[in-house]
Amino acid sequence: MKRLKLVSIMLAAALALPAVAACGKKVTPPSSSVVASQTTVIETTTEALAPVINRGDDETTTTYYTEETEAPTAATTPEPETTTTEEEEPDPTPTPTPKPTSKPKPTPSVKIVTHVKDEANVIKDDAALEAKLVEFEKATKIIPVVYTVKTDLKGDEFRTYTKNIYKNNFKDQNHFLIVYRVGKKGGGWSWTTSIGSKAYNKLKKAGIHSTYSNDLSKALNSNKDRGKGFISFFNKAQKTITGK
Repeated sequence: MKRLKLVSIMLAAALALPAVAACGKKVTPPSSSVVASQTTVIETTTEALAPVINRGDDETTTTYYTEETEAPTAATTPEPETTTTEEEEPDPTPTPTPKPTSKPKPTPSVKIVTHVKDEANVIKDDAALEAKLVEFEKATKIIPVVYTVKTDLKGDEFRTYTKNIYKNNFKDQNHFLIVYRVGKKGGGWSWTTSIGSKAYNKLKKAGIHSTYSNDLSKALNSNKDRGKGFISFFNKAQKTITGK
């Protein structure tokens, strides 16, 4: 009997040892908890690295599109070339080439507060053209400006001049600026345009971004009155853009 009790006590002690050992082990969480924790970290990292979009680009960047046309000038008879039969001895000391001293001409400070500024005095009825341009703006949301000036600038200098007129007067992208020039002493006329990107996109949507320069040239060439030429051009452009 005593031996049976001793065996029972030893058996109970043996069964209790695994339970005690289990109390000292670390419990590993289920695999699903680890996956959820990793997913949260990935989502947080993705949001932190998302790019920041600058919404001010459209308002601060102006895209310019320029066209230039010039009236043909009368042909002139070239002067006869003169020749000399005397031979000159070459100069043993070559003359050094002088460095250019001319600086780029600054753009005059021109302030444009209306749709028409006729400094060249080539528009007979400024009020009629102003009324047309106001109507065009209301119908298309494009702001047209016609500026005429007497200057001998041509080519790249005239195009740069036109761009600077835009920069100095307009801070938006909705203007359609036409600068029309005549020489200070006559000798032909030409024009350039400087167009904001939003205005250009509207011309492109209407399908006249690649044809407006030809239309303007035709309108000006067919009207000695430059004001009527501009009105004719904007009438046609307005109908095309609005469909009315």
